[in-house]
Amino acid sequence: MTRIAFHLAPALMLAYGVVRLIDGRDGQHGPGPAWTVGHLIFLGSLLLYGGVIAGLYGRVRATAGGTARRVTAGVATAVAAYGLVTFVRVAIVDIVVGLQAADKAEKSMLADRYADVPAVLPQAIYEIGPAFFMLGLLALLVQFAVVTPGRKAGAALSPVLIAAGFVAITLNLDLLPVGAALIWLALAPFTRRHSSSPVSPGTGARVAA
Repeated sequence: MTRIAFHLAPALMLAYGVVRLIDGRDGQHGPGPAWTVGHLIFLGSLLLYGGVIAGLYGRVRATAGGTARRVTAGVATAVAAYGLVTFVRVAIVDIVVGLQAADKAEKSMLADRYADVPAVLPQAIYEIGPAFFMLGLLALLVQFAVVTPGRKAGAALSPVLIAAGFVAITLNLDLLPVGAALIWLALAPFTRRHSSSPVSPGTGARVAA
């Protein structure tokens, strides 16, 4: 199931990006069926990224030697998980707002109302939280590339691709399908079974598990 998450998480993110483009053909995004369907797909993607984080953590722990490296992997995993939780909150709030709003103005008003829900953390923490998901996931991939024996150049391609994907999404949400495709390429090698050395995405060789 964890290996499946490495495929489905970015695949659903790509699907959400396509639905979002369709939703924005009239110059605005939501509310409406496309908004709701897109965010439900996005929520499914985010939940599957939990499996991606767990899978990467397991691979790094299995490969890394020494307490310091294992602690580093644990910290990166905690950062990614925290960011993922805040990302899930964003998706849920957007779904609720989309279902309740009758038009764009009401959607904006409801979004402001739910901006600090649940009110257990400052609103600013919720706003920057998703960035921690990206940073934590990138840190895990970088550490995997560092600690993996053998063809390190191949392993290093995954963090480069995922960083490019995150940059594309950050620059313009309309590039979400492109960013998701890059993330998919970065994670694809981790769907393969155990092997002694990982290689870059697009080759037939297997990845160390």
